[in-house]
Amino acid sequence: MSPRMMSIALRLVFGTGMVLAGILLAPYAVRGYAEVARRVLDQDGRATHAQLTKRVAQLTETRADAVGSQAAELRRIERDLHDGAQARLVAIGMTLGTIEHLMETDQAAARELLSEARQSSARALQELRDLVRGIHPPVLAERGLGDAVRLLALDSALPTEVFVSLPDRLPAPVEAAAYFSISELLANAAKHSEADQVWVDILYRAGFLRVTVTDDGVGVADPSRGTGLRGIERRLGTFDGVLAIDSTSGGPTTITLELPCELSSPRTSTSFAKA
Repeated sequence: MSPRMMSIALRLVFGTGMVLAGILLAPYAVRGYAEVARRVLDQDGRATHAQLTKRVAQLTETRADAVGSQAAELRRIERDLHDGAQARLVAIGMTLGTIEHLMETDQAAARELLSEARQSSARALQELRDLVRGIHPPVLAERGLGDAVRLLALDSALPTEVFVSLPDRLPAPVEAAAYFSISELLANAAKHSEADQVWVDILYRAGFLRVTVTDDGVGVADPSRGTGLRGIERRLGTFDGVLAIDSTSGGPTTITLELPCELSSPRTSTSFAKA
């Protein structure tokens, strides 16, 4: 056999051997790849399961906190009604009974008591309005988050500038969560910050409502020192929202709230400043 024919024969034998080896080893290779893939998927599955378990635990805790906060709020409302408007209305009823008896014997005293009853009824009405505002301010339902926060700024003990950029109305529960969180932050700034000015920025972008409250006070805001910031965290947690605090000694303090949400109905707000 010539060298050329020998070379061709060797190539055929080698090529045939490689094909046979590939055919024989293919099932093992497939099983090997399958085993590697199974292990990777198992690891990913275990990681995903652990993440889901952790998330469920977080949501369960958040929902429990929300239910507890709601129950506490209902007790507060009941207490405020009992000690405030209800007590005044009972007193007014007794006063009117006295006036009825005095009408024929002492009209001057009756007129004086009638004036007191009128003043007491006005105070009871104001207390009811304040209570309703604390539950859900009418302006929040009627005009949205921007205008409601502007009214908060007008009532704030500190000069407060508000900037709002909301192309549409937000879902009512999200507006309420943001409103009461901002209200708490403004109250905290007035009580603890020793600030001269507060700025509130309300912005919606890419599926998130972002609220930033900044004051030029002494800083060192700490959620562990009181219930206000912890209450805000629980309120936001109900919506998978987050609270971030940037506060160093000497200030300023910047507190940022973020809530995932979708827009609901058209409305555009602009800036407002309180001198």
